[in-house]
Formats: sequence, C-alpha cells, structure tokens
Amino acid sequence: MSDNIFFDLGKLRHRGKNVIIGKTVRIRYPELVSIGDNCIIDDFTYISTSLELEGYVHISSGCKIIGGPKSKLTMGRFSTFSPNVVVAAGTDDYVGGIATPLIPEEYKGNVVYGDVVIGRHCVIGSGSVILPKVVINDGASVGALSLVSKSLDEWTLYAGIPVKKLKERNKEQILNFESDFFKNNK
Repeated sequence: MSDNIFFDLGKLRHRGKNVIIGKTVRIRYPELVSIGDNCIIDDFTYISTSLELEGYVHISSGCKIIGGPKSKLTMGRFSTFSPNVVVAAGTDDYVGGIATPLIPEEYKGNVVYGDVVIGRHCVIGSGSVILPKVVINDGASVGALSLVSKSLDEWTLYAGIPVKKLKERNKEQILNFESDFFKNNK
C-alpha cells in the first residue's frame, strides 16, 4: 500500500501531477479512476463508480460518489464538491426487489444507472444530492442541501428540493479569471 489506508494509489488508472488524495479516501474500483493534474480528494470520501476528473478539481471531505462499475462521474476543470455531496450514478426505486449490491440483477427491482457529468467551473453546495443521468453544464452551481434530478443550464445558480433556477452567474468574469490564472501560473 502507498499513502492510503484503503487502496493502493498505484492501481489508479491515471494520477496526474500535484494530486492530493486523503489517507482515508476509499475508492472501491481504483482501476476505473482517472485523476487529472492539480486535483484534491479530501479525507472520508467514498467512491464506488468509474470516475474521471479533469485538472483543478476539488472533492471535499465526506462526499459519496456511488453507482458501481456500470456508471461514471465526470468532472470538468475548476469544479468543486463542497463537503458531504452525494452523487448517485446508480440507484433503486425502492418499490420492488432487494436493495443490496451483492445479488444477481434479476432480484434487484428497478435499478437505474446513468452517468453524471459535471461541467467546468461548477460548484455543488454542501449536502446536495445528484441523481443518475444528470448533466450539470459548464458554470452551473448548486446551493447547499439541494436535490438535482434533472440536467441544469450553464452559468446559472440553482438551489432547493428539487432545484430551481435562482439567477445567472457571471460567465465572462469567471472565464477571465481562468485566463489570467493560466497566464500568471505557467
């Protein structure tokens, strides 16, 4: 084992430069995880699905990213999960079937799997939940304690259960900050 108590960091599909992964991060399928440069995954995060992070992504402590190997979470550059975000790229309707992962598919009932895509410059607030088959387009942000069950328009702030549009974000200013950042940090 390397610097993690739950899995060998060497088994990750890809790990870029300047990546920080907390000692207590649990990744069930490290061979399905690709992490770009300058990313941080904080302690007490659990990941049990395929994951692809572009550069400069931050996943705060206590996040849960679930769905098994049949689904995937993709996060674009400069996106962030605040503490305790849950992404369910696979879930059950809890009406019929047995809701446990270690049984054959025919006994599981109505399980829904679907990739979740988080665009660039997205911020997901603490305690929010994102369900399968959701695309959060570039620049969209979600306030704390929100439920995201549908795809979100770009450069818009959302909040609520379920989420509702609140107001537009300043796309031009954010992209100018990104441009300045790369000019000044070569």
